[in-house]
Amino acid sequence: MPDDQEPVLNKEAALELCYDNEGLFLKIVQAYLEGAMEHSKHLLYALEADDTHQIEERAHALKWSSSKICAGPVREAAQLLERVRRSKDLSEAPQLYKVFKKEFKRLFEHLNSLPPPSA
Repeated sequence: MPDDQEPVLNKEAALELCYDNEGLFLKIVQAYLEGAMEHSKHLLYALEADDTHQIEERAHALKWSSSKICAGPVREAAQLLERVRRSKDLSEAPQLYKVFKKEFKRLFEHLNSLPPPSA
């Protein structure tokens, strides 16, 4: 499980991946926000429908995109949800989603506090 004390984002590592280009980082964050919101919404739908295939697909997409911006807690929470299909046990899914939702909200609030990318 993600640690509440862990920063939502390792900006230094993310900037390093962007060749220390702040503008590029902010553009990637903007794209992340748009895609992650969509995947998060569909993840909830999949959980409500007990659709393990879609749970795995959406969680995998969120894990991958979160790793690209060095958002460790969201990546970890998404990874735990991704494993639901492999275990074929949905009993833990609601609790895992709660953790994911809390971490995603923390990240979303942080990313929305960043300046918008310049044109």
